[in-house]
Amino acid sequence: MKHLILAISMVTMFVGNAEAGRKKEQESIPVFSAKSFLVADAEGTIIKEQNGDFVLPIASITKLMVGLLAAEQDLSETLFIPSTRQVQSSIPRKTLGLTRKELLTLALVKSDNFAAQILCNNIPDCIDRMNSKAQELGMVDTQYREPTGLDRGNVSTAHDLLRLMIAAAVDPVIGSISSMPKAEIPIDKKFIKVNNTNPLTSKFDITLSKTGYTNPAGGCLVMMMNSTVGQRILILLGSKNAKTRIPDMERLVKDL
Repeated sequence: MKHLILAISMVTMFVGNAEAGRKKEQESIPVFSAKSFLVADAEGTIIKEQNGDFVLPIASITKLMVGLLAAEQDLSETLFIPSTRQVQSSIPRKTLGLTRKELLTLALVKSDNFAAQILCNNIPDCIDRMNSKAQELGMVDTQYREPTGLDRGNVSTAHDLLRLMIAAAVDPVIGSISSMPKAEIPIDKKFIKVNNTNPLTSKFDITLSKTGYTNPAGGCLVMMMNSTVGQRILILLGSKNAKTRIPDMERLVKDL
């Protein structure tokens, strides 16, 4: 009888552990949480979407517009690095200057807020130019208040960002920089080493990418990639947080 009870207990424990393992595995897969998404081809034809016209905060997706304007200038020009800063940065504090291309790399790969501010400071009437460019591209529901995306007043829609993505894709510099899985910038016989805030740049054939996250915006991610069905533009806004935006995007890629 004791042996029978022991055997039953072991089976019960095994089944319980198996069920707990399955439950844990199920819980580890987050529910798709994006408020808005869009998938389109390279010409801008929308293949599928959800709430593509919702006006939402876009966080650091803002930096894609900063990059578009900065790329029109001399990329080899060295820009002065201010000694005071109100945001965190990968730029060492004693750095006196970096080229525009190096700052663009930090802004697009690492999503460095200070780099974006410096780039904007060296664009005459930067915020006005950002909003004018948006209107020029037909981004009628987009507004920029500052260059980092920290302001919740930086808003757009998936439809508008599709226009921005098509415009940015024409510039080979923005595409090549933003899709780098990692980057190294030489400085004082050392390197500023940064990883792309979009880890999918190491997994897929991505040709253009930008991430964003703030509490008001949630997790945001836009990217252009080559797939088995052709080139695709994917835009995702309002995911629950910075971690959920990646599995959310992977689900969109899986359904291409």
